[in-house]
This record gives sequence, C-alpha cells and structure tokens, in this order.
Amino acid sequence: MILAGVAVGTALIGLGVAYWLYLKRPEKADGLAKSMKPVYTTLLNKYYVDELYAAVVVKPLLWLSTNVLWKIADVAGIDGAVNGIASGTTAIGDGVRHTQSGNTRSYAVWVVVGALVVIAVVFFWPFGGKSVLGMVR
Repeated sequence: MILAGVAVGTALIGLGVAYWLYLKRPEKADGLAKSMKPVYTTLLNKYYVDELYAAVVVKPLLWLSTNVLWKIADVAGIDGAVNGIASGTTAIGDGVRHTQSGNTRSYAVWVVVGALVVIAVVFFWPFGGKSVLGMVR
C-alpha cells in the first residue's frame, strides 16, 4: 500500500507541475527548456533509442534483404529458375513445332517408320531373336 501511495502521489505531483508549467505559465516551459538545453534535447529525442535501433537493426536488415534476399535469392535463384524453365520450354516448343506440318501423309510415313524401327528392334536386337520373341508373347 505504501508503494501504491507513493506512485499515486508522484503521478499527482507530476500532473500538478504539468498543469502549472504548460497551462498557467507557458512562458516558464520555454525558459526551462532553454536553460537545460542538453537534457531537453536528450528527452525530446527519446534518449536516441530510435536512432540506435535504426543503425543497429533496421539498416543491417535492409542491406541484407536488398543485397542477399532480393538480388541473390529472388532475382538470381527464383527468377533465374523460372526464366530458365520458360526459355527451355520455348526452345523445345520451337524445335518440336517444325515436326508439325499439318500434312497427314507425312504423319502416316512417320508412323510406318516408327513401326519398322520397333520391328527391327524386336527381331534383330543383338541379344538374339528367340529371347526377345519369348518376352513379347
């Protein structure tokens, strides 16, 4: 109870001083600020905690996110992989596109050529025709 009373009393004294200093005699606050310039500046800048936090935490994280996470991980890694896959797919598509002529006779010829290759592999494979024919059945 004693500590609670001390806390309430201190708060009431602070409230009274603030009322007297800022509402009753506002010119007194300006004079007090001028006479205690270093203390006033330190308190006004909140003990420079924000500046210290910006220098120790924010700037290194900003550098890390810009130079490592963005330029290396995102641009070189993720974007490079996606763009590489897209370029590879485009190259394969360009190569395969030339096989598509729209000519049905050409497609039939390729089916016959493929069938002949399969027959040649089945009958003339170097391991002997009997074992290969046995697997086909």
